[in-house]
Amino acid sequence: MILERAFQVSSILLAAIGFLGLVLTGEIPWGLVLLGLASLVMSMARAMELAGERLARQIAGFSSATWNVLLIAVFVFFGADLLLISRDILPAAVHFLILLISIKLFHLRQRKDFLQLYAISFLELLAAAALTVDLWYAGVFIAYVFAAIWTLILYHLRNEAEEARAAVQAGKELHDPSPILRPVTAQFFWTTNGIAVGSFCLTMAIFFLIPRIGAGFFQKNRVDVIRTSGFSEKVDLGVIGALKLDPTVVMRVELPDQAAPFLEGLYFRGVAYDTYDGRSWTNRLATRRLLSRTPDGGFMVPSHQMLAVPGTDVMRQEVLIEALDTTALFGASFVESVKGNFVGVQMDGMGGLSLPFPPSARFQYSVRSIPGRLLEADRAAPSFIYPAFIQEHYLQLPDTSPRVAALAREVTSAVSTPYGKARAVEQHLRRSYQYSLDVGTTLSADPVEDFLFNRKSGYCEHYATAMVVMLRTLGIPSRLATGFLPGVWNDFGNYYTIRQEDSHAWVEVYFPRSGWVTFDPTPSVPAAMPSWVWWNIGKIVDSIRLRWDRYVVQYSLHDQMVVAKSIRDRSENVRSEVFDFVSSVTRGLASTWARLVELARAGNGALSIGLAAGALVIGMVLFVILRGRGRRQQHLDPRSPKQVAAIQIYSRMLRILKARGLQKSPHATPLEFSRQVAREWRDAATFVSPLTDLYCQVRFGQASLSSAEAHKVHDLLARLRAVRR
Repeated sequence: MILERAFQVSSILLAAIGFLGLVLTGEIPWGLVLLGLASLVMSMARAMELAGERLARQIAGFSSATWNVLLIAVFVFFGADLLLISRDILPAAVHFLILLISIKLFHLRQRKDFLQLYAISFLELLAAAALTVDLWYAGVFIAYVFAAIWTLILYHLRNEAEEARAAVQAGKELHDPSPILRPVTAQFFWTTNGIAVGSFCLTMAIFFLIPRIGAGFFQKNRVDVIRTSGFSEKVDLGVIGALKLDPTVVMRVELPDQAAPFLEGLYFRGVAYDTYDGRSWTNRLATRRLLSRTPDGGFMVPSHQMLAVPGTDVMRQEVLIEALDTTALFGASFVESVKGNFVGVQMDGMGGLSLPFPPSARFQYSVRSIPGRLLEADRAAPSFIYPAFIQEHYLQLPDTSPRVAALAREVTSAVSTPYGKARAVEQHLRRSYQYSLDVGTTLSADPVEDFLFNRKSGYCEHYATAMVVMLRTLGIPSRLATGFLPGVWNDFGNYYTIRQEDSHAWVEVYFPRSGWVTFDPTPSVPAAMPSWVWWNIGKIVDSIRLRWDRYVVQYSLHDQMVVAKSIRDRSENVRSEVFDFVSSVTRGLASTWARLVELARAGNGALSIGLAAGALVIGMVLFVILRGRGRRQQHLDPRSPKQVAAIQIYSRMLRILKARGLQKSPHATPLEFSRQVAREWRDAATFVSPLTDLYCQVRFGQASLSSAEAHKVHDLLARLRAVRR
């Protein structure tokens, strides 16, 4: 590909990448998308001389007055868009950029036009960064970096070619030879890509080293909030079931201390409810209070909210959560402390954690949890005396059918302990009923009775509500909890991907010594597995997306401080190891020298003479080696500066001829090649023959070029470049 065409194609490609970034955000109206696409296609057809280039040239041939009128119209549209249509600076500016670049693609005439095109494409890339935080932006950014390096290098070469051509046409003598333009060869291709890779690495280094100042202003105001259900102060029976078919990702949870999926029951708890009126659940203990901040910046849950069983390990979690329409914070049951970039954390009367305000963007926080465990004393106790507060809030019942209480007594007739009764009810619901999302949209007068005796099918809310009601009829305090199941374990990143379809409801039963213990009466339903290949590809892509969110989108000043501390600690360890190594070597040499001195003093003269002779031989060998290396460096290039200059001039001439299709054979002498040029291209022979003669005189005859001959050489090279074959 010739230089001019390669330059135009790379310039249009750079604009296309910036435009693609905006289109992928999904924020651009289809009319502007089609306009921008048409402009790119027609400008590319013009550059490549493909079908449609005649129309593109006709449009590009509009007068300057026409283009000025179009630009004024674009500015007027921007003002109207900002004040009347979008009423937001970011979308109005994006629309303005697309209109501006569509005009500029047809008006690429002078250098400044291309520079303006590059500036607009860069602004498009920045606008796309303000509109999205998705993983695809990384691909657009990398492609833009490579295209920008290519375009700027070709822009520089094109400018040099125009300047050289203008100088030759003006008839000026060239005292300094102009750079010889090379074709876009494989070497040029890989060299340019190498520069692009280096630039990209430098860009990434700058990104990770510059102190973070927070998330972007525009991005915080343009995040799509994910709608959830089941985490407000009142929840109607059936709202969670509507989410069970939604695959939208709501959070990703890393377990730093866990290298494999959690085998026991793991529930990411959000909100709990104590009062059931027959159709919906409410939280009478919803009054929230702010948690006090710990010295390390976290928030600690008061000890009376959880009874830790001795010997229970703390579970650490790193949660990256999407922007949800709830203030609830989620963590494995039961949360001991939470830490994040929060102004404050609130807690209700049942241990539910929440933020003061709904988040406007995805964010990350750390959680420490102590899993609930049942003490053996509670497992075997035949009965309990519950505190008045527990009886008041967790034994409440609406008007319930006597059939429900009778069923509860029947199911638990074979056991005598509260724990045994809770487990019996749980197992009865798991084994005797079917899981189904198809339960209709209408609610009966008593949904629990309808579920237990008529439909005998439902989803998690029906199972959990039925278990709580049955246990309360038996005098066992219990409550309903909502949150998420672990979701899918990703082996490539050691984390759980949790989606809307993983929303769940379960039961928490109170035991005086153990506290609240989790029970889940909902039967497990095996999910349909996709093909093994696509399943693992999806995991890999999701793992990359997590790293993108964690180390690019959510990268903060705190992360930089952690990295700096890690580097400092490692450097201290390396320095300590090097110091210990040098110290041990020094002690060994000192011990050896002391031994030799001791032997010499003992009268062992032969040993002393041998050591002295050995040191003398080693010194002479080192002297000879260093002297020979110095001579080799002095005689590395035996050619004189005059000969080197002649070789450079002759090499320039060979490159010009090679670009015109005449390449010198490695076995041909300069005079033989000169005669070959005279046979195949007579117009060039007029310049090649005298250049070859001057080269031979200096290179092999040790002659010197006079000032007049130097001017002649430069003039011959310039005229040879101007000749067209």
